[in-house]
Amino acid sequence: MTSWNSCFCAILSLVRRFIRIRQMAWIGLFCAPMVWANLLDVRLEAGRSNFLLDEPIVVNVLIRNNSDKRALLAADKEWIQFSVSRGRGVPVAKRGQPPEGEVYILKAGETVERQFRLDPFYDFSEPGEYGVRAMVRVPNWDEVVIPSRQSQLQVMRGQDLLSIERGVSTAQGGAAPEVRRYTLQKATVAGRHFMYLRTSDNNSPSFKVFNVLPLGTLIHRARGEFGFQVDAAGVVHVFFQCHVRHFLYCTLNTRGELLRRQMYMTDPFKGAPALGRDVRGRFVVNGGQRVPSGWDFPAPLKRPRGLPAKELGRSDP
Repeated sequence: MTSWNSCFCAILSLVRRFIRIRQMAWIGLFCAPMVWANLLDVRLEAGRSNFLLDEPIVVNVLIRNNSDKRALLAADKEWIQFSVSRGRGVPVAKRGQPPEGEVYILKAGETVERQFRLDPFYDFSEPGEYGVRAMVRVPNWDEVVIPSRQSQLQVMRGQDLLSIERGVSTAQGGAAPEVRRYTLQKATVAGRHFMYLRTSDNNSPSFKVFNVLPLGTLIHRARGEFGFQVDAAGVVHVFFQCHVRHFLYCTLNTRGELLRRQMYMTDPFKGAPALGRDVRGRFVVNGGQRVPSGWDFPAPLKRPRGLPAKELGRSDP
């Protein structure tokens, strides 16, 4: 009986010791970014906290040198590492390493910003909450690795509005065309409604997603129907209301990449604009008035005064 009690007490002591070690590890992980920020402050910024499923996930890494010693960055491929986890800290599958940047010497008091796309290298294929952290290695500071605070990202499903399927020729000569599915989706991003175009194959669920692109803000109660067509050349045409009197007209290629974006507004004499056809059968915007704006793609060479985009915000979330 005495040996059993001794054994039980020993096991209990080991369990308590393990719990204390785990607690200290979590405290160290939480406090490390705050301590290291006095030397090198590493911050992750995504611009927003939620993304659509299969949308490119791009983050900006801001690094500020708060010391009086220069920091050598991007000296090799391992200079920056990312950790991505789901739910309660379960690591997600990693598919590769984001490409390294050019060698940069960060002077005292200087800040540098680098952009990284994470979705090709980490598995964001399930809706839910993800934690992302960056860790920067500084070789001329005794190879010290400095972590950032963890940023939380939400991956969500968009609401399907309309879909069109069309055959698209492939690069292989003599091969049959592929069936491409274009789906208009809407989602609430950073507190605003946005229109998206999802371009994928025609499988359900999709085996291959070519692009998920935000086209612009979408008014909550839009007047009229969406303009959504694919012409004989395979160009996708999307027309929708983005503000009380403003509308966006977008054209995209077969991979869902933006070719052109223009803004129109309601005209007192021509009425509200709408997607239609000209005498040759080509898709055009009928009615309304074309207005240059900061939403235009390609961007206008000279930014006019009093742009509607100042009221509406930028086109990208």
